[in-house]
This record gives sequence, structure tokens and C-alpha cells, in this order.
Amino acid sequence: MKMKLRNAWILFILLIMPYTILAQAPPLGGATSFALFTSAGAFSNDGATVVTGDIGTNVGAFSGFPPGIVIGQIHVADVVSAAVAPDVDEAYSFLGALTCGEVIGTTLGNVQVLSPNIYCLGAASVLNGDLILDAQCDPDALFIFKIDGALSTNTLSNVILINGAAICNVYWQINGAVSLGVSSIFRGTMIANGAISLLDNASLFGRGLSRAGAIDLHNNVVDINMLPAASIITVDGATTLCEGDSVLLSGNCGGTWNNGETTSSITVLAGGDYFVTNSNTCGSI
Repeated sequence: MKMKLRNAWILFILLIMPYTILAQAPPLGGATSFALFTSAGAFSNDGATVVTGDIGTNVGAFSGFPPGIVIGQIHVADVVSAAVAPDVDEAYSFLGALTCGEVIGTTLGNVQVLSPNIYCLGAASVLNGDLILDAQCDPDALFIFKIDGALSTNTLSNVILINGAAICNVYWQINGAVSLGVSSIFRGTMIANGAISLLDNASLFGRGLSRAGAIDLHNNVVDINMLPAASIITVDGATTLCEGDSVLLSGNCGGTWNNGETTSSITVLAGGDYFVTNSNTCGSI
């Protein structure tokens, strides 16, 4: 009986081991501070683009800032860019070596809801409408997409993060060029093997890193802020308490109440300040 139990335990460990070991964020090294970077390609912008984070190219012409605004540093063919280029390669290769958790179709979105996993798409892919990534209140939930081809997003498409999903834990390995459609919103760190183009008013919350290809911007917002989403707390009952009264506070999703509880709700019996702190490897809020 003991042997059977031990064998069953070993089998369980083996079954969970691939995802536990392989579902890790890639090492970004010096690329961590970059919102936009290409190892080899021109970097251009027209219009009132605002980028929060470092930008640059290691090989290629650079233009468009100003009129674009950078809240960060610009690196063009310097010591920093030379060090970042191999880091981008390493991160791309790291993602390429991960084992697929699920193979999905090459059309993303249309109110599609996905849970944490390593997703593989076997050819050029497109995002239509809303793609919803649900972390299920796990602050460390990872979403990794491996696309064997180019990626384009249509006008007004949107990557939406819910239930504790964090930009910090969303990665896209794209074996081709990337084109973000007009007024679309994209979230996560993309590491492309081709050009990155943001069409008019498209927004990127995360990073756009290219091994080789031009970066082309047009009136965009790019923000490297990686803080997790804050829990939204709701109150069931009066917020003015008399002796013997209580109030139910709800909405904790993957965080910790300031009284140390990690439950989704707490019952408050005394007046005071109550809040939830959500944390991941990129910070707390």
C-alpha cells in the first residue's frame, strides 16, 4: 500500500512538473527598463506619442523625439543598447524553449477568456475585439503566448486583465512582425522577431522588444508600469458602527488585508482603516 501511494505521489509530481518548472518569466536583464527597443532597426515616431520607460535601438536611425515625449532614457548605438541586444535574444530563446500547455487557434479575442497557461499558436495570428486574461486571483499567474508568425490586432481590439492578472506576468513571443491596430489596447511584454508598428492612437501597456526590425510609432501611449491591479473593495452595510454592529468588506483578489487575512471578505466589528495590498514580483499597490 505504501509503495502504491509513493508511486501515485511521484506520478502527480511528474504531471505537474513541466508547468511548474517551465512556466517562468523570461530573464530580461538590461531590457527590463525599456518600454521599446530594437536590436537592429530604425526607430521612428510622428505625432504626440508619449512613452514612459527607456527607448532605443542598437543599430539603426532614430527620429521623432521630439515631437514625441520620453519619460525615461534614450539609447542609440551606445554601451547600454549594445548590452541590451543580447538580453533580448536570450529572453526570446527562453520563451521559445518552453513547452506548450495548450495549442489554440490563430484568431484571438471576440470576448475569449483564458486562464494562466503557456499557449502556442502555430501561424500568423490576429486579435479581434476583447481578449480577457483571468488570473483567478493568483498574483503570480503567468500568461505566455508563443506565436509562430506575425501578430496583428484590429481596430479597437483590447487585451483585458481581470481577477488579479498583471501586465508584469503576460508575455508574447512573436516569430514575426507586430502591428497594433488603430485605437487598440495591448498589454504585456512582447518580444518579436520582426518590426513593431503601432498605428494611430494604439496603446501598449508593457514592453515592445524586437530582435531585428523597425519600430514605428504614430500618436501612441506606451507605458512600462508593471504594478499589479488593486483589489476593488465593496461594503455591505453601514460604514458608521455602533457597539455590536458589523460590516462586511469584500473584493480581495489575491491580496492581503491589513489585518493579515487573505480571504476574499472580512467582517469588521470596529471602526478603523481597512485596505488590501496586492503584490507580485514587480511591486505592490
